[in-house]
Parts: sequence; C-alpha cells; structure tokens
Amino acid sequence: MVKESAKTVILLTTLSMVTAAVALLSTVKPLVIGVALPMILVSLALMIDSGPRVNVELAVMPSRIYVNDEVEVKVKVKVMGGYGIMTLRLPPRPGSPESESFELTSGKNVHIVFKGPRDVEKSFTYRLRAVRRGRYELRGVDYVYHDLFGLRQPIEGYVDVSAQVEVMPKVKLITRATGIIKPREVFPRSPPSRLGPFSTEFRSVREYAPGDPYRFINWKATARSPNGELMVNEYEREGLRTVLFILDTGRWMRYGTWEENPLEYGILIVLSLSRLLLRYNYNVGLWTAVGKVYPSSGMGHYYKIQRALIGVEARPSAYLNDPSLMVMVNETRPIVVMVTSITSDNINWLVGFLKSIPTYGLLLDIIPHSMIMRRSLPEIGCAKVLALDRARLHRLIPSRFRVLPWDPVCDGIGPITVKVLSSIGWSV
Repeated sequence: MVKESAKTVILLTTLSMVTAAVALLSTVKPLVIGVALPMILVSLALMIDSGPRVNVELAVMPSRIYVNDEVEVKVKVKVMGGYGIMTLRLPPRPGSPESESFELTSGKNVHIVFKGPRDVEKSFTYRLRAVRRGRYELRGVDYVYHDLFGLRQPIEGYVDVSAQVEVMPKVKLITRATGIIKPREVFPRSPPSRLGPFSTEFRSVREYAPGDPYRFINWKATARSPNGELMVNEYEREGLRTVLFILDTGRWMRYGTWEENPLEYGILIVLSLSRLLLRYNYNVGLWTAVGKVYPSSGMGHYYKIQRALIGVEARPSAYLNDPSLMVMVNETRPIVVMVTSITSDNINWLVGFLKSIPTYGLLLDIIPHSMIMRRSLPEIGCAKVLALDRARLHRLIPSRFRVLPWDPVCDGIGPITVKVLSSIGWSV
C-alpha cells in the first residue's frame, strides 16, 4: 500500500515536470518560475517523509540527596530529520515510582519544539524535590512528532536514557529532648567486641534458651515456676552493650499515604536512635525480612544501617523467619526493639515470633490512624481516640516485651525517643 506522503511526492514531482515541459515548448518565460514552487514542496515532502531522529543526554546533580532536598535535572535534546512539531516529555515518566517520589518545584518537564529544515538542539533545566527515600532511576524521554502538513500519522517514540538518584532518609538529630539524654551507666568503650565474657553483674531471671551455660540454671526459680520451665540467671556481658532493631516489613506497615505510613516512620525512628546509640559506643544491629546488619559500633556502622534501609519496602508476605537471628540473639543477649504496627492480621504471628526471642525487649507500635485521617480530614489532626481498641491487642504481647504505642502525628521524634531510651536503661 503506497503511503499518503509518497503519493504527495509523486504528485508534486509530476506537476513540476509537466510545468517545466510546458514552459519549454511554449517559450513563455514566466511559466519557468512556476517550476520552483512544486520543487520546494517536493523538498519539504521528502523531509517530512524521512521522520525525525532524536538524541538525548541526561544529567542529574547531585546524585545523592536527603528527603525534601532537590536535584537539578539537565536534558540536552538534538532532533535531526523531519519537518514539523515535536512534543517532549522528560523524566519522571507518569505512572512510574519516580513520579510519585518526586515533585516538580521549578521549570517544566514537558516542552514543544519546532523542527525546521536544520537540525535542532535544545537544552532544558528543571528541579525536582524528593518526597520519599529510596533508590531511583530517572529514565526515558517520550516524544510525539507531527509533520507540518499532516501527511502522515503522528510518530510516537522513546529514547532510553537514565540517571541514578539515591534519596537518603532525613534523620532528626536527637541531642536534647525534655532534658539531657544519657546512659545511666558508662559502658566500656574498648574493646569494641560484639560478644564479651559474662560479668558478675546480675541482670534478671528468665526462661532457659538453647545455648545458655548450665552453671547459670537457677534451680530455686525453676522449682517455683508455675509450668515447670527451666529458669536461668542472666548476667551482663563485658564490652559494649548491644541494641538490636527488628523492623517489620509486612503489608500492614503500608497503611497511610505514600510518604506517611508506619514503615517510613519506623525507618526514621530506627535511624535516629541508631545514630544516638552509636555516639555512645553501643553496638547496634538491624534485622528485616529482606536484609540484616550485624551488630557493631562506630559511626561508620551507621551508614551501613542507613544504606540497608534505603530500599526497604513493605510486602504482602514479609514475615521474619531467619534462624541466624535466634543464633545472634542467643550469643549477644541484646536489647531487642521491635518496630511494627499491631493489627488483627499480624497479632498471632507477632505473639509467636516474640515468644521465640529468648530475651527482654521493647515493642514500638506505630499507630497509623492519624496519618489516614489527616489525608481526608486535615482539620482533625491528632486522632488518638481511634487507637483505644489497641489496648486489647497489647495485652496479648508476651510480658517480656514492653509495648510502647506511638502516633507520629500526635508525638514527634523527640518525645518517643525519650520514652524508648528510658525503657532500655537511659536516664532523662
């Protein structure tokens, strides 16, 4: 099937030849001038028929930022061939994760370019603000080309270019909150050992766990235990004390908005507490369903935790089932801080999981009700009254774990940090 543009070229060429022949046979000189117009139209038709070729260069600066910071995007476009109008859509592409995680603050990422007889080079600059942490790829330039005379269907194209952007969670640095936060006792600063020998400082009596030394069995407490469980004395270890954060990544951690949900606030509180504890030479570890960071100390270790949390996402089935976690807990006897959002969907799994952890700890229950309400009814603000029914679920949690509810809309990072640190043995 002959295209419409090809028919036009043939028609204009034939018209030019006929006009030239008539001019020569009739010796009428003005007719020769009439040859020029069809030939010009033929040239334009040939350019239109060739279609455009598009080259794109994409650069993003800086490539690593924090949430609420901005990046500058520079795009250089060169269009060769064709004759008409081109619409360009620059990154981020609609419907992509990047379009939900960045918002345009200055400039435009949609442009209209006229392509004439010569090649066209255009440069565009605009700025994007990151609203959510993660690793992103600003990718692809879409274009739609319309020829000048409408002789062919619009041409849609895509140029595959990309630039990486890493958005780090912005952490609130906690130095003071309702008083001075500091440990009640000064722990040895060296050697930085994750596992030191047992000291003579008594800590508590608890149920026996595989791996406990037999000499620590408390026979009197075992005789008094109502169900006949084997009880052991627990002693502090020498060296640095260990705090282990366990971050839940189940689907219930997504309740809320894209930027505000229990997972995002959970990452924020874990990073804030980790930074503070590492400043006081604690060992800090992190466990999630998708990755882990073994306990260690030093501020360099903080960046390992930060990188591990950048790409964490809530998933439909993200239950923690890692035997190495129990081995590590048995070895180090850390203070366990479980960060989750308790619901009727996960309470059974959560109770069973906490019972399997042979140590004491803290459960931080992030309440999403105010986040959800603020989206539809912003004038309400704090909605603590909606969380009163959670007390029933809190009573099901094993007594070894203290439950600490937190509504981030009602209480900021400072107050919850004080409560968490007080629960793990700090004075405020």
